[in-house]
Amino acid sequence: MKQQPRKIKIREFMAIMISVIGAKATEDTPVGIYHQVQNAAWMIPILTGTLFILPLYLLLKTLSLFEGKGLFQGIQLIFGRYVGFVICLILFFIHTLVVSFDSRTYSDIIRSHYFPTTPYIVIYGILMFVCAYGAKRGIEHIGMVAYLIVFYSFISINIALLLSLQDTSIELIFPIWGSGKLEILKASTLRFNLYVEFIVAALFIPYMTSMKDFKKGTWFTFIIIMIQLSISILVYICLFDRSLGSIGYPFHALIRFISIGNFLANVEILFFPVWIVGSFIRFAVAIYIGALMFGAIFKIKDFEYLIPAITIMYLLIGFIPETPADVSLDFKPLIRNVTGITYVALAILLWIVALLKGEFKHAKKKTSV
Repeated sequence: MKQQPRKIKIREFMAIMISVIGAKATEDTPVGIYHQVQNAAWMIPILTGTLFILPLYLLLKTLSLFEGKGLFQGIQLIFGRYVGFVICLILFFIHTLVVSFDSRTYSDIIRSHYFPTTPYIVIYGILMFVCAYGAKRGIEHIGMVAYLIVFYSFISINIALLLSLQDTSIELIFPIWGSGKLEILKASTLRFNLYVEFIVAALFIPYMTSMKDFKKGTWFTFIIIMIQLSISILVYICLFDRSLGSIGYPFHALIRFISIGNFLANVEILFFPVWIVGSFIRFAVAIYIGALMFGAIFKIKDFEYLIPAITIMYLLIGFIPETPADVSLDFKPLIRNVTGITYVALAILLWIVALLKGEFKHAKKKTSV
C-alpha cells in the first residue's frame, strides 16, 4: 500500500528536533569541544548559536518565498535544475557520512557501557534495524513517538545533571577562557555542525501544517537546545575537570558516577531505557531524511521503499573504520567541519542568489496584488 506522509504539528516537530539535536549532549560532542577550548567549552554552544542565527534567518526568509516547498525544492528553484541537482547530491553524500559515523558511535556507546560482551555487528545491526522500521512507519508516526518520549528524555537528562551537582565544583571552570580567546573564536566558527539539523529540517516543510508553525518550532527549539548543550557541557567540566578530555562519552560516565542515596547506586538502569528510545528516534529521523533526499534528487515519489537499502548503505559505511577511536578522532572531525561550513554557506548563498534574481521583489508584488 502506498504510504502518504501526513502533516506534522508544531509540537511533534519540536519533539523531533529536541530528540535529534539534544542527543548531542549525551555522545562524544562535548569531548570534541573540550579538546579545542578546554574549560571554555561550555561557551561554544552559545557563541556558535549566536553566529548561526543569521544563516538560519536567511534560510527561513528565502524558503518563505516558495510556499509549501522544502529545502531541496527551494535549491532547485533558485539554482536551476542542473546546479541544484549537484548541490543536492553533495548534501545527500554528506548526510550519508554523518549518519553512518554517528550511528557507529552510538553502537560503541551501547557496547562499551552496557553490553560489553555483545559483538559490534549484532548491536549495530539491531540498532539500525529498529530505526529503519521506525523510519518506514513515516514521519508522522516518528513525530508522535517523539512527542510521547521527549518529555521523559529531557527530564531524565536534567535529573542526571542535577544529581551530579553534589560532586561538582564551580571553580573547575577556571581559567574561564580555556585555551585562549582566539581558540574560542575559531572553535565557534567551526562548530556550526551543532545546529545544521535546523537547516536539514527544512526538508520537512511540505509535511508541516504551515510555514508559520515550522518557523515558530524552529526558533523555540533552537533556544532550548542552545541552553541545554551549554548547561550539559558546563556540568561535565565541573564534574570531570581535565579528565573530561579522556572520557569518550561523559553523560554515560556521569550516570554511572552518581547515585540516589545509599539504596540505589546503579542509576544507569533508570536512564538507559529513555536514552535508547531517544536514540532510535534520532536515527529513524536520519534514515527517513536520507530516503527523502534521495527521492527528491531522483524524482522518486514513493521514496519510503528506499529505506531498507539506505539503511544497509549506512551500515556498510559505518563499518569502514576499524575502531571507535578512528571514528571519533579521524573521520568525524573532518566530516563535522565540512558539514557545518557547507550548510551555513548554502543558507547564505540561497538568500544572495534569490536576492540577485529578484525573487523577493516578485514575492512582494504578488503579495501586493
